[in-house]
Amino acid sequence: MQSIYAKNIYLEDSWQKNVRLDISNGVIQDIKLDATTQSQDEIIDILIPGLCNAHNHSFQRAMSGLTEFKPASTQDNFWTWRETMYQLVEQVDASIISAIAAQAYQEMLENGYTSVVEFHYLHREQGTDEFNHTLLEALVEAATSTGIRLIYTPVLYQRGGFKDEILSARQEQFYLTCEELILHYQYAKSILAKRHSLAIGVHSLRAVTNASMQKIVDFAKEEQVPFHLHIAEQQKEVMDFYEIYEKRPVEWLIDNYAVDENWCLVHATHLDEEELNILAKSGAVVCLCPTTEANLGDGIFKLHDYVTQGGKLAIGSDSNISINPFEELRWLEYVQRLVKLERNITSSEDRSSGYCLFNMALDGGALASGNKKIGSLKKGGYADFLELSSDNPSLVAHETNTLLDAIIFSNHNSLVNRIMIHGEWLMTDPLIKKNFQIAMHKISNRKSRD
Repeated sequence: MQSIYAKNIYLEDSWQKNVRLDISNGVIQDIKLDATTQSQDEIIDILIPGLCNAHNHSFQRAMSGLTEFKPASTQDNFWTWRETMYQLVEQVDASIISAIAAQAYQEMLENGYTSVVEFHYLHREQGTDEFNHTLLEALVEAATSTGIRLIYTPVLYQRGGFKDEILSARQEQFYLTCEELILHYQYAKSILAKRHSLAIGVHSLRAVTNASMQKIVDFAKEEQVPFHLHIAEQQKEVMDFYEIYEKRPVEWLIDNYAVDENWCLVHATHLDEEELNILAKSGAVVCLCPTTEANLGDGIFKLHDYVTQGGKLAIGSDSNISINPFEELRWLEYVQRLVKLERNITSSEDRSSGYCLFNMALDGGALASGNKKIGSLKKGGYADFLELSSDNPSLVAHETNTLLDAIIFSNHNSLVNRIMIHGEWLMTDPLIKKNFQIAMHKISNRKSRD
């Protein structure tokens, strides 16, 4: 039995002082309040639960800082960025994917994520016609090398648009039949370590037929795992959908499916008032990725109206232009302030903005992961948490009533001293950085040859 004594700890939705956690097999077995130190205790200053990165494409970490040039005589937007992403797909193989993912996962851990939903639609290596599980195994290797808790989410991608356009040559690496996706899921289920888990999904409404989506939705329900998809990220996407269905995407989705708390809708940027209302009432989680959405020029989610109606949200790093949960939460609030010309948009009458944002992200991340043992420090929950220090210049002199605000809004320094996942303090492997450097040079050399 491992014993952790925390001077300050965030338990479920409140701060407590002088608390002992008894940990065994990666799980918090007991919590003792108002405890006194004992000889076997490991004494920690501040403990908070780690956050779930609810939406991530690891391989896109290799694009960070490489897409900030506007094409000549062309409007630069999501669709032009996507072409650059397709070029990257042509350069990567399993060894490169593993190295990139390990670097991304390590950065997630260092900044406060302890679990990650890997929304994965790159299923075939370049030049490989026959589908196999090589890229999944590369991601599992990356998760194992870093220690992060992985929620592997294989995703269906079958067509190029709402009018059943065939996939382009660059998109063919994404293609699976429904049967192949389900077999792939079952294989992943057979090889994942116990600390990891699964979700499933479709890339977007434009990337699958209604019949294919129904099959995957039904399978998710059978497996009792979350169902994930991108939706309403771009105005063009919404207009193209409306042209065919005479309804907006989220409106149509809720009319045709039993959308509930087992669904995670990523971005959902362009919603009208009615869609926002019905989505909030559905219990589904909206995963927002503010740094990616800003980088791609996606638009701004109507956060205040959604939260006021009880809507649930999670956060994700998506394209990994930035990997820091507290930065995502800060952006989430600040963009709303700029739009509304007000302060403390997510704050309730008796709770600060930092408290509200942190708790929404914890709760929404747990729902998006499908794992009730993450998202809070509680008896029976996983021992996944972050060690902080009150000596940190960003946190010094803060009492618990402002500590979460300091973590999110006064974050000038690296905050996380150590990370525990499944009851184990993690150590950084220097080979992760070295392998990433090698992989990036390989990509650069392959581009040069092209």
